[in-house]
Amino acid sequence: MIEEKSESKSDFVAYLSVKNHEKINHELILPKIKEFFKVRNISDYKSIVEQACISDLDFKNTNFSDFFPHFYDYIIDKIYKDKEKNIETVVTYCITLDKTNCSKTCDKTGINYDDFFLYQKPVFYFIHIDIQDIFAFLKAEPA
Repeated sequence: MIEEKSESKSDFVAYLSVKNHEKINHELILPKIKEFFKVRNISDYKSIVEQACISDLDFKNTNFSDFFPHFYDYIIDKIYKDKEKNIETVVTYCITLDKTNCSKTCDKTGINYDDFFLYQKPVFYFIHIDIQDIFAFLKAEPA
């Protein structure tokens, strides 16, 4: 059954819902995310809030002046200066089930992703989690 997520900013993002998501998140998804950022030497990262998730189509089908407040509020909202007065930001990421959002493959982790930079610093990543991996994880769980 497909449900509507009316609080979602994007008209193009598909969500997966399961009865018990904690085990999937902690044993399958978060370890992949941690390893992905570890190989990039990024320690300050966070997931974008669910209703703020976006897809590649949002960038193509939205007037950027309408979309920028969303981009700022959820993606580059934590800009700050470090001790040396360098501009820093917390890197945000969005899990996507749509591999077409991810044009790159990490050579160390094999994870498909895409990235967005601001002044040559990464600020946002789409990170693909294969739905087949989730199904395999669910099927391996004891009933």
